[in-house]
Amino acid sequence: MKKSLLALALLGAFAGAASAQTSTTVYGVLDAGVSIEQPDSSIPNAGNRTALQSGISTPSRIGFQGSEDFGGSLKAIFQLEAGILIDNGQNEDTGTLFNRSSWLGLSGDFGSVMVGRQFTPMYNAVYQLDPFSLGMAGNAGNIMHLGGANFNGNVLIGGNNPALLNGGGSQAQNSSMRYISQSWNNFSLEFNYGMGGQAGNTSDGSETGATINYINGPVMLLVSYDGINALNNGNSLKTTLVGGSINWTEFGVPLKTNIGYQTNNGSDLIGGNGVDSTNLLLGLRIPMGPHEVLFSYIHSDNKNSGGKADQFALGYTYALSKRTTLYTSVGEINNKNGDEFTLGNASNVGYGVKAFDLGLRHAF
Repeated sequence: MKKSLLALALLGAFAGAASAQTSTTVYGVLDAGVSIEQPDSSIPNAGNRTALQSGISTPSRIGFQGSEDFGGSLKAIFQLEAGILIDNGQNEDTGTLFNRSSWLGLSGDFGSVMVGRQFTPMYNAVYQLDPFSLGMAGNAGNIMHLGGANFNGNVLIGGNNPALLNGGGSQAQNSSMRYISQSWNNFSLEFNYGMGGQAGNTSDGSETGATINYINGPVMLLVSYDGINALNNGNSLKTTLVGGSINWTEFGVPLKTNIGYQTNNGSDLIGGNGVDSTNLLLGLRIPMGPHEVLFSYIHSDNKNSGGKADQFALGYTYALSKRTTLYTSVGEINNKNGDEFTLGNASNVGYGVKAFDLGLRHAF
């Protein structure tokens, strides 16, 4: 009897230790507001559109993330994140439950290795440089390429495929293997390889991306690359991005400035026209206590088609608390020589070339 009680006590102790080393967190963002969009004057009989939209500033989502500590620095880590629509309660992607993230990995002194559906290094790089964090009327993804490509049946969707948001790129890359290093002398590396999974040619439909980051106090610099291989005919789309930011607040000036320069070459579409384009992003953020003013300018120049576009955006946020924020923004895109970019936001494809939005975001 005493041996049985001792065994039960030891079992309970081990169970308690195991549970103490494992953690799972439920988190999310709820974002909704009103957007007013005006189409290009060249479109006949088109009127303004006023709509209640989910995820204008930040995509609404619910997620689960956690880890299990094996001792030392080694941990098992995971994340599952599903986009949701506040306006109708549906999933953001009706065909994919965890459309934003679905991965499992290990982390330690060597860095982190993850496998599954994940954001590309190019997506994360543009996100860092965009003052609007890929949201509101200033979303840099309206024009800039965000990297990545996935299959829709036998069709590769991504890159310069017009089936996606204007700038192209998938929100997250399927079947990807990702490595994030620890910081070393202020440098860090992020690398991703997305498998195409096609029989007979391992490069068909694959994606390769990498970003080198340098962070030293108020200064951040980065260089990012994204390459996509099309199916069957060997086409490829290659995108590079260089940029950085300076947080002048550390010098007593309430200002953060951003700059980014992106090039796109080739095509990932079977039989599609090649792209030889450049994008320039200039942005700033002015924090003043709970208030913050955002501004960005993005210029696109397509040397193949002669198309040009300029996007201007101004935004304002007011933090009601650490978790709840009011926001508003206005934006305009001027297209020339056949370009047809439109003003989307964090979750919605753009309808027109002018937009105003007003909304509320809450994180939990």
